Formats: sequence, structure tokens, C-alpha cells
Amino acid sequence: MLEVKGKKNLPPGVMAHILAKIKATQNKELRTKMLMAIAKIREPWVLPILLEALADPSEGVREKIINQLINRDDLAYEDLSLRLKNQPWFVKVAVLKILGLKKERRAIEKLVKILDDPNIEVRRHLAICLGQIGAKEGVPLLVKLLRDSSRYVRLAAEEAMRQISRLRFT
Repeated sequence: MLEVKGKKNLPPGVMAHILAKIKATQNKELRTKMLMAIAKIREPWVLPILLEALADPSEGVREKIINQLINRDDLAYEDLSLRLKNQPWFVKVAVLKILGLKKERRAIEKLVKILDDPNIEVRRHLAICLGQIGAKEGVPLLVKLLRDSSRYVRLAAEEAMRQISRLRFT
């Protein structure tokens, strides 16, 4: 095995084998247990597996992965932002949830690219994410979402604008 900063990396092919085993497991409870056991391991090879698991067909499994990822210090926003492109809508939504919960301000410039996503849920979660981040840099994006063709996206954008515009006294 290769050593990086005192941590063990998996030999080539092993991570692919782990991912294939998880994907081949039909029982979502078993998949969840497998992924939660892997998430407890603090090694560099774990993060790519968890990020790949955001594509799990079960929303429940994805939610558990999201909860694991938001608590990781080794999660780089760049790793997440790559998953906003050429991914199914539910992966994009999962990434937006993580970015919002982590209040990742640096992501705002990348979020412009999904402003015109064809999926309503992606655009709605984009508005929610911007509200959670709470940065004034997100206001121009929200203004565009306020004119969205979907009522649900517009409502989420309105709520996000309220979140951003609240006075904060510290």
C-alpha cells in the first residue's frame, strides 16, 4: 500500500471493487450499513467512495451520506463542485444540500452554471442552498430564480431572499 501523510491509500482497483460491491447490493439497508461502516474510517480513500455514493438510487441512503459528508473536515468544495456537472439531478441536489449546510461561499461562482438546469428540483435546491449560504453574492442568482417558470423555484428563491436579507446583530 502507498502511504500519504501517514494515511493508507488503497491499491489500484480495490476502490473500484468496493464501489462495484456496494452498487451490486440490492438491499438498501445493507448498502446503508456498508456505507456507514466505511464512513467511520478516516482514510483518504473513503471520501471518493462517499462522494460516489451520492448517486445511490435510494434517497434515504443519499441523506445518510449527506449527513456523513457535512461532518468531514477533509471534504474539499472542489470535489463537490465537480459533481454539479454531467450528473443526474438527484446527485446535483445532494451536492447543493451539502454546500448549503456547510455554508460554502466559494461555491457561489460555480452555482451560476446550474441556474438554467432543466430540472425544477435542482433549481429549487439551488435557491435553498443560496439562502443557507446567506452571502450577498448569491442575491443576483436569486433574482434570476425569482423569475423562474416554476412556482416552486420562485417560492424557494423568495424564502432564500428573506434569509439573506434578515438583519444580523452580533
